[in-house]
Amino acid sequence: MKKSWKFRLWQIFRVVFLGVFISFILKVFVFEKYKIFSVSMLPTMSSEEWDFVTKFDYGYSRFTLPFNISFLEGIRLFPKQPKRGDIIVFRSNHPKARWAFVKRLIGLPNDKIKLENGRLYINGKIVPRTYVGEYSYTDRRNKTFNFSHYKETLPNGVTHSIIEISDDKFLDNIEEFQVPEGYYFFMGDNRDQSEDSRGGLGLIPFENLIGQIRKK
Repeated sequence: MKKSWKFRLWQIFRVVFLGVFISFILKVFVFEKYKIFSVSMLPTMSSEEWDFVTKFDYGYSRFTLPFNISFLEGIRLFPKQPKRGDIIVFRSNHPKARWAFVKRLIGLPNDKIKLENGRLYINGKIVPRTYVGEYSYTDRRNKTFNFSHYKETLPNGVTHSIIEISDDKFLDNIEEFQVPEGYYFFMGDNRDQSEDSRGGLGLIPFENLIGQIRKK
């Protein structure tokens, strides 16, 4: 029996609707593609690269959803605590911060954090780093920046790359402070060219975490 054009149109609509619905569910609850807009995570992540953010790692809040739903404020469903060293996409509460940021989680709730002459201290102990070599990159204006490249090992054994122009920059010395309960301290791997918890972004509440980017 020959199928009517209405039936065929309904089949097309059903397939399209199902595809859009599945894409929406995946984007909200599973993963989302995220573009890196800065050099703050060099050498781990470069500007203009795309990465997938997994959204189920820490549970779901209003910041996980595509739209900011106010009645979910202060609520996180299926919460799971992040681990030190995770690369996390989050929102800042700073009034001028209009987009999401990606940084590395350095300080957990109740940690004591200090920076002295470029060296990171967590709970009174210096975080070891090993010199790897020189690192450089050239920006869009054809200006070249030169760094020292280190491997830094966090207290839980996570080892990752960092780069430093020097150990005497503006944010290389911070008096010891304690991270409050429910908040986290983030830094970029490009320590001297990163806007993070040392400055305007401040400490980030658990609610503001969107998801994790996994990098080797």
